[in-house]
Amino acid sequence: MRGDPGMICLTVDVEWAHPAVLQDVVDLFEAHGVRATFFCTHAGVDVGSHERGLHPNYRRNGTTLRGLASSLGPAAMAGIEEEELYRHVLRTTQTFAPEAKGVRSHSLFYDSLMIPLYREFGIEYDSSYQLPLTPGLQPIWKEYDILELPIYFADHFELKTGATGFEANRLHLDQPGLKIINVHPNMIYLNAVSDQQYRASKAFYHDPQRLLEARSPGRGVRSMVIDLLEQLVLRDLPTATLGEVNEEWRSRPRWG
Repeated sequence: MRGDPGMICLTVDVEWAHPAVLQDVVDLFEAHGVRATFFCTHAGVDVGSHERGLHPNYRRNGTTLRGLASSLGPAAMAGIEEEELYRHVLRTTQTFAPEAKGVRSHSLFYDSLMIPLYREFGIEYDSSYQLPLTPGLQPIWKEYDILELPIYFADHFELKTGATGFEANRLHLDQPGLKIINVHPNMIYLNAVSDQQYRASKAFYHDPQRLLEARSPGRGVRSMVIDLLEQLVLRDLPTATLGEVNEEWRSRPRWG
């Protein structure tokens, strides 16, 4: 990994996926011998030897803060500073994967108040900034010794733009730069072909059988991920977890 960080990193936003749907993704990765980073939204996420990170939902209408609001009431919630709300969300989410060194916020939410909290909770890297299909990406040092690992490509970006036509070879995997790929279990399981289709499937989001019945034939997110995995193996392209990139990058000078 010395020199250009030309690693390809597969990452998964778990998004409260049904265990069978999540296991489907784990099985795909393991069938190709690729380790990934899974950002956890809830307790009980078992991904074997893969890395686990945190996927906190900082939105006020999100699962964590809705739970807090129901116990405190709206008047008390209104009086809590944003920093304390973020601290509560992070403390809660950390119980899902106590060993986690990395975080990716739900909806890629960002507030500079979060960065010192990450250091407070022992988080070393964030991966919440997306620069789609940008060549030459590198990790970025931020305040409080937090390392930002920018996202290179996401399945949801593809659904909204059609940038690659679900063709893995259009990801330019052999070009210089860090290439962090962000995928979601339900989009893979559904072989999603459009944002509209994916949103419609939320009516049966936790029903693997109905999701399977709604799976699109032909080219989609699932076929693209499988093609990507096959290319990684056939072309012997370098892969790493985000934790491995973080550890290696921390052995380098911070600036300059």
